[in-house]
Amino acid sequence: MPSRTLGPWLVVAGLCAGSMWFFTGQETVPYHVGYATFALAFGLAPWTVVQTTVSLLAYTVISGAILLVRASAGVIAWEETAEIPLMLALVLLMVWLVRRRQRALDDLTVAAARERVESHARELLTQRTSHEMRSPLTIARGYVEMLMARDPVPEERADLTIIQEELDRLTRVCERLVRSMGLQGDPERTALDMDRILRHTVNRWSTVADRCWVTTASPLHLEASPERLRVCLDTLIENALRYTTTGDTIRVFAVSDPWGETVRVGVADSGPGLSDEQVAHVNCADQPGVDHPASRDDLSQTGLGLGLIMEVMSRRGGRLVAARAPEGGALLTMVIPRGGGAAEVASTSPESQHQSRRRLPATSMPRVLRLLVGRRRRPLHSASGHL
Repeated sequence: MPSRTLGPWLVVAGLCAGSMWFFTGQETVPYHVGYATFALAFGLAPWTVVQTTVSLLAYTVISGAILLVRASAGVIAWEETAEIPLMLALVLLMVWLVRRRQRALDDLTVAAARERVESHARELLTQRTSHEMRSPLTIARGYVEMLMARDPVPEERADLTIIQEELDRLTRVCERLVRSMGLQGDPERTALDMDRILRHTVNRWSTVADRCWVTTASPLHLEASPERLRVCLDTLIENALRYTTTGDTIRVFAVSDPWGETVRVGVADSGPGLSDEQVAHVNCADQPGVDHPASRDDLSQTGLGLGLIMEVMSRRGGRLVAARAPEGGALLTMVIPRGGGAAEVASTSPESQHQSRRRLPATSMPRVLRLLVGRRRRPLHSASGHL
């Protein structure tokens, strides 16, 4: 099938060859125009091998023959005929580069399609794994709570308490593993309304945790994967819940830096906070996903949380920053480069910022979740233990 640029170039090539023949002594300009338009037409829509070979050789032979005739008649110097093989070589090099680029684009297209299929398969696997792992644990917890409700003797109650605590711990481990599976691959990014994302996230968590929730979000949009952003925020909030207790403050925020180069999304709390050693572990970590076993405390779980966030930030070209929050506790901030697609859509004046505080009674919390988030925070000894 002829390329859409082949016909127009044949017309131009014919005009150039005719000009070379009829305008004696003026062969140079139409000769080079023919090759220049060939490069333009071939670059816009590459031709087949047969089309390229026939058209290029035909123009080279016709235009070269005219130059040889003019040289033999003394109209041009014989040195001018050296352009015949030189121009052919230059155009052949251009053809090779264009075809090489086209093959690379084709490979990239195939790889992108394969990645979309694999991403969908991973999503299905994550959903099925989550269901298969959580269902037996939910049933087991239900039986333990039923046995606890029968008012067993103290020895049996102690045994059931241990079983219940281990089931809760195993549930949290499964959730983190499923979360880690969901971060694999390179999902498509969409423009996210950060104020809406933060409101929705805080609403979900405020129904199960009796804290003083604060949301601070500048009116901006961020191009990101909604699933990955949700996972990172959930991990930071889960961390803050684990080390705070009823009545403590947890602030979730998303703001643009003064220079407009990055967007900062993070969580701050009013708990004990981070030591200098802990801050150094987070801010100086050069191996995302690597845990420091010696730096974990009694409340830390698998140690995957910090590694997950650092890996996501590393892939995005950002970083995770730790500091002490104005509330007095820990401040963990995801610094996301604005080059990744963040864009403000409204003024960021103080009047336009939204803050919301929400307190819910602890009685609205499911019993298992109260066991998860209701414990008093203990002193930390390392940064990885904080996640």
